[in-house]
Amino acid sequence: MAALALGVQTWSTDVAAVTRFWRAADELDYARITYGDGLWDFTHDGWTMLGALAAVTGRARLGPAVTYAFDPAAHHPSWLAKRAVTVDHLSGGRLDLRLAVGAEAAATRDAWERHGIRYPPAAARIAAVEEAVAIVRALWRGEVVDAKGRTFSVHGAQLSPLPVQRPGPPVWIAAMKPRALALAARCADGWEASYVSPSGFAALSARFDRLLEAAGRPPETVRRSVEVDVALVESPAERDAWIRRFCAARGLTASDPLLETTLIGDLEHVTDRIAAYAAAGATDLMLGFADFPDTRMLERLARALGR
Repeated sequence: MAALALGVQTWSTDVAAVTRFWRAADELDYARITYGDGLWDFTHDGWTMLGALAAVTGRARLGPAVTYAFDPAAHHPSWLAKRAVTVDHLSGGRLDLRLAVGAEAAATRDAWERHGIRYPPAAARIAAVEEAVAIVRALWRGEVVDAKGRTFSVHGAQLSPLPVQRPGPPVWIAAMKPRALALAARCADGWEASYVSPSGFAALSARFDRLLEAAGRPPETVRRSVEVDVALVESPAERDAWIRRFCAARGLTASDPLLETTLIGDLEHVTDRIAAYAAAGATDLMLGFADFPDTRMLERLARALGR
């Protein structure tokens, strides 16, 4: 259990509530706190909020739940590098840059394109993220960067000031599908999966190991995270109520396999599941607490784990 770092995912437009939650998570010694990025109606601008998160915490690592660099209008790598450096300084070197290639859903594509932001096919998004990571890292190293790719071009670009973390903040990539997993294996410091069971994560992690070895990278050098929802309950009736609420919010039936990825139960059940993810190869678990922005479940789990 000690090897598994626990973090929390936060998405909210209630600034006062999310600030209270961030402070509580930091004081309870959760290892990571993230905040969502994007044009969705359930989040503010992610990078602006990360500056606020840096100011109200002092220990936890922080970063976007994920941010995007599949098109210059989403985040150009020069701006992405600059914003990351700013948050790295504001936090005293606690930033993780967490990227995603985007979901393969028509609704996701439409959400971006309504704002005039191109949402190319998956292969092009993956290639764009790889270009962006290379440019961002070169800028963080202080190099004069010339790059002309299919999506991004810079000519004689240089960044100052440089990040607190040298040669730069860790780069995480969220990936589930084979091509995105291969991208993470080539260039990420950390990989994140979302909503998979411990056995599902173990299978993905084994595939990721093979991809890392093919890329000439030691598997043990890359951190692995899983994003899951958690509801810490005190009775079977409360557990059933949270399951009904979870299913209603996501349009699921009670037999949907997604329920196998949730941590809904009493302390023994939840801590056993956390241990199962650790045994499956996870180094980090990112928790979305069901009662957010209330902090009762956050506090109960911390106490149970001796924090």
